[in-house]
Amino acid sequence: MPTPKSNDEYAVLRESETNGANYDLDTPDIIARLKQWKTLCSFRIMGAESDTVDIEFETLPKEMDAFVKDLYDFCPDLVDQGTGCVGEMVEMAQETGEEIPAKLQELIKGVDFTDENYGLEILKRELQRDRTLKLWWD
Repeated sequence: MPTPKSNDEYAVLRESETNGANYDLDTPDIIARLKQWKTLCSFRIMGAESDTVDIEFETLPKEMDAFVKDLYDFCPDLVDQGTGCVGEMVEMAQETGEEIPAKLQELIKGVDFTDENYGLEILKRELQRDRTLKLWWD
């Protein structure tokens, strides 16, 4: 995975031609959104490929609920193929008697899986816990 090498923190996205073509996003669109987020928080781009961006947060936005909604609008796969599927994973684990890992148990404690937006809450909790994010568009 290419990583930033120059003083231009967005060079790695340009070099990788990072895009979300299936969401009509090109490299300049992604850079513009990242710059917008820089006004809300502090982060470093750790790497990028043609359809991914890895971010490590130094600080998080004050309005986390609004931020995770913006993340979802920008990169729906975060929830649609990620945190929004946790309820099904937990249900399957319970049905098969598999143990739910402690780290996941902590993340989902008190989450209302009947709320259609529970994936946003889990995404928020993950960001607060890990301070990392992998954007991807496939």
